[in-house]
Amino acid sequence: MGLWEKRDEDDDEDPDNWKKSAVWVSFVKSLVVFFLITMIVGLFGSSFIYLTTRGSELDIILPTDDLFYNAKAYQINKKGASNVVDCQETSTGSFSVFEDNFPYNLIEIKGTPTKEQLKALPLVKRLVNWFAKCVAGCFKSNRALLKGWLDCFSPDGPLGNHAFQIYIAAPFTLLISLIAIGTGFFAALGAGIAADMKITVLGGFLFYSWGLFGGLAGVVLLRLIGTLLFYPMSQNWKEVANIMACNVNPMVILFGFFVCGAAYDKLDSKIAGIMGVVYLLLVARTVWRYFSKQLF
Repeated sequence: MGLWEKRDEDDDEDPDNWKKSAVWVSFVKSLVVFFLITMIVGLFGSSFIYLTTRGSELDIILPTDDLFYNAKAYQINKKGASNVVDCQETSTGSFSVFEDNFPYNLIEIKGTPTKEQLKALPLVKRLVNWFAKCVAGCFKSNRALLKGWLDCFSPDGPLGNHAFQIYIAAPFTLLISLIAIGTGFFAALGAGIAADMKITVLGGFLFYSWGLFGGLAGVVLLRLIGTLLFYPMSQNWKEVANIMACNVNPMVILFGFFVCGAAYDKLDSKIAGIMGVVYLLLVARTVWRYFSKQLF
């Protein structure tokens, strides 16, 4: 073992080590990994930009209006079947349908209930009403928080820069997404107390309240991650791809940074130094072109 370790050390100190094919194979493998990482960062960053550029459409994506949570059903547009003639698909149009607004359609008492209204309900309906209002209050509050956060990065605001959103805003949002467990739990708790204090307290002793509030907190977290990462692509992947294409320069800069790091790690220091200088010149040129367009 000592002999093999000595040979490995000698190989690392060999000034011609970078000429060996194994070194270049390792370098290329690193480039493939870093390319995939760059594409993932760009894709999820573009999904974040998609959400921040929706404007008033966010009110539909993240509804916070009381009318939505009090409605028994809501109207949606569905695409009709496509006819295929000579290998060409032709849409038959769209049509409107009403879908049950579950679980919000289970709410029996709208607004803040009185003691008399709660006593008039049978026990099962009272439990169902409490459950539906817990869900509604939890999701309404957390959707309002997410919508308020996304509004901070509107295109007309100081934080609307796309590169900033790809590099910082999107990763930071994912990093702090775990707070949704706390906001989901306490929002559900507050909604439960407002809906029916007696059922909430009784559920605390019988443990079903904690199960519901904890479950809602988990669902809120999963829906938050799904909304940030996958919802934009599921709704309009072409627009997400277009956003990604329009932000190719920040992605190239990120990939270039990874390439320089891989070169310093795998190749000769002189080659890595040359790559680093070229990279810095390209970054300086990109930054100059950006600010010159803004100023002139």
